[in-house]
Amino acid sequence: MSITRMTPDDFGDVARLIETQNLNPETQCLHSGEHADEIEAVFRKQPSMHFVVMRSAGVLVGALGCEVEDGRGYLQGPFVDGVAFAPAANDLWQELQAQLPAVVRWDAFLNVRNERGGAFYLEHGFRRGQGAQVYVMPAAALQPLDGEPAQRFTPGCAAGVRALHELAFADSPVSLDEFMTMDDASRCLFVCTEGNRCVGYVAASINDSPREGYIDLLAVDASVRNRGYGRRLLLTAAHWLIRECGMPQVGLTVRDMRADARRLYQRSGFELLYTGVGYSREINANKRS
Repeated sequence: MSITRMTPDDFGDVARLIETQNLNPETQCLHSGEHADEIEAVFRKQPSMHFVVMRSAGVLVGALGCEVEDGRGYLQGPFVDGVAFAPAANDLWQELQAQLPAVVRWDAFLNVRNERGGAFYLEHGFRRGQGAQVYVMPAAALQPLDGEPAQRFTPGCAAGVRALHELAFADSPVSLDEFMTMDDASRCLFVCTEGNRCVGYVAASINDSPREGYIDLLAVDASVRNRGYGRRLLLTAAHWLIRECGMPQVGLTVRDMRADARRLYQRSGFELLYTGVGYSREINANKRS
């Protein structure tokens, strides 16, 4: 068997392997794509995605990938089919580390039923995090807005949005800066205010794989909760994604501990799609193991 860096000639085979693996909850790696054509399109336009591939007698039997952003490595896989999982996954892991720039943290997000993937990450020093649920709202389930939509972000709201973000998502890897540029048609930020005070915001974007709108962040000031701001923000973003951007569905992920958020999403037309669990590992950038 041989392991090499993925090249454009491998894109189609790797995309089909991921699609097949992600059809089965027991081998699914969440947020890595569900349809081969969409996954392949992402490979062709996303230079920050690094994959290594394993072939046996010319046939693809394994792949492991990572998107590197701001010093963090977001892993996809290991995807292994047709050979023993553990040794193949270990070999892919060693080769991927050798191919990547140094990172300070690894993260992976698997279907909770993907026990072999979870065991792999635990064996390599990762910590199992809290669970999370992946929700989706099909376009046909979009509910009407009960009143005026939330406002589009303007630079005058920046300080208030940042302050709220730091309280609500102190440990989130998602940066608000990319949503505040106002010149990216694939991202949008909406806010609710009371007087001059920002009391809530939602950040939304367009994903390529799967092709859907996505709610990246949603936060409401604790002092005004249960007054309809969360639903207003959520549905404003959903209307923008579905009605204006033509997305066939809207997805989001919420942690187990956010029971209040889960209730809001369910009341607003979202349905539970998958339950996942995160794995993470802080590392010394100069150490490989």
